[in-house]
Amino acid sequence: MKKFPTFLAAGALSLVLAVQPAAAAASFPDVPKSNRFHDEVNYLVDQKIISGYSNGTFQPKKNVTRGEAAIMIGRMLKLDGSKRNTKFKDVSKSDGASGYIAAATDKGIISGYPDGTFRANENISRGDMAIILDRTWRLEFGSIQKFKDVGDNMKASEAIYNIAREYITTGFSDGTFRPKGTVTREQFSAFLARGISPVYRQRVVGNNGYSHNMTKQYIFGTLDGDVQSIFQQGIQSDQAPNYNGFAWKSTNLKTGKAVYSFQEETSSALITGYPFSEYYTDLKFPLKAGVPWLNGQGEGTAKITNISKTVKTPYKTFTNAVETTTEMGYKDYYVKGVGLVKIIDPAGKVVQELKSMK
Repeated sequence: MKKFPTFLAAGALSLVLAVQPAAAAASFPDVPKSNRFHDEVNYLVDQKIISGYSNGTFQPKKNVTRGEAAIMIGRMLKLDGSKRNTKFKDVSKSDGASGYIAAATDKGIISGYPDGTFRANENISRGDMAIILDRTWRLEFGSIQKFKDVGDNMKASEAIYNIAREYITTGFSDGTFRPKGTVTREQFSAFLARGISPVYRQRVVGNNGYSHNMTKQYIFGTLDGDVQSIFQQGIQSDQAPNYNGFAWKSTNLKTGKAVYSFQEETSSALITGYPFSEYYTDLKFPLKAGVPWLNGQGEGTAKITNISKTVKTPYKTFTNAVETTTEMGYKDYYVKGVGLVKIIDPAGKVVQELKSMK
């Protein structure tokens, strides 16, 4: 139930990614607005992370090579891309991506093969892409989602589940991730855009979920005073000082005390977790009244007791809230597109309620 704490305690490399971006994505004839990744491509072009071809096209379905991935990651991180020698015998100073390959290697983001090669012109695999993005943002917290083709002993397993928890990837509709598959330019654009901006992460979830909206700022009234919850990059505490992904920061506006938490919503559940600590199962999907589930870490069970409850909060009155009741007697209320809006303790006292959302 404690969603947001109440503070009670090779050769010449392809220069597809030219130094000066070509045209804005909106002008690419092969990236119409009907393309599901149109906005992500446009965003990365505006950020000068990716560009099109000299003929004015973007070629969204073209596979991304390892060298091109290094260039995009390097631009995103503003690494030194000036051409220079690298540690790889197949990437010389004259190669177009040599500077970004060298810089990303020095940062520990990319690596080569045991034979001393980098193979910059080979297509990057989805598994290697996951490893690179995991290292880029120094992610540390895995997903509850499971891909049926990603085993625990797979090299990229941890990275794949880390980026899945961040909503950078969702896998395929058949429950696979396809780690050996290739990555297209439009897909890579989407992965990077989601990693950078909550706007594109939220699009993965949509507005029909029960998690909090990652693009909104919430104010909750609690027993200890008002708490501001915002979705931000990084964790400013000794809990995870190197982590550079996103988390909810809930700050008591009276005391200044902050607590960090994560939410993940999949097709099977909504959970809330804390850095290197426990997580709680908030909802189980599909929604079904009366079916209990383990709430998590010693809190017993919870179950849905109403699927269309009217709930009053200082922010507004909701007529379509899902009510859950824990074994201990706490009642939580969730609203689609908003998230948790109210908590009531076993005595009927309001523990937490939504005051504003903007």
